[in-house]
Amino acid sequence: MKNVIDKSITKPRFTQLLTAYGADPARWPDAERAAARAFLQDNAEARVLLNEAVLHDQWLQSSAVHRPAFSGLEARLLQRVLPARESGLMDRLLTWLLPSSDLPLRQLWRPVAVACLPLAIGLLVGFQVELVPEAYATTVEEELYLISLSDYAEVL
Repeated sequence: MKNVIDKSITKPRFTQLLTAYGADPARWPDAERAAARAFLQDNAEARVLLNEAVLHDQWLQSSAVHRPAFSGLEARLLQRVLPARESGLMDRLLTWLLPSSDLPLRQLWRPVAVACLPLAIGLLVGFQVELVPEAYATTVEEELYLISLSDYAEVL
């Protein structure tokens, strides 16, 4: 007993076959080839799609033959001088900050800059942090009042 599976082809599947494999039925998958040919015989719209696929395949074949020749293109591109790159703000800042390579003290400049970095961060944080919060701060009048009260305090 043979298991016969009816594989009917729909128009979207036939369009996929033409798009993927081209108009030549020899390129179509073996499992769907017979069903696709039967669909092609029964459907006029499928024949129109096949004719368009044939034209498309011919166009692809003709464009592969008439490939333009770019002799020496790679060499010309590699020999071409690129325009000068505009340096950004960060590049200009680093050029200004770091000394040139011909300076004999260049090897000392970077450790000095690294050593000054904690000092700069400390100064930045110090100016941002308030030593005494405003809630605990006293005015001049309050200070004078507290001093005057200390005269009346008993000494034990």
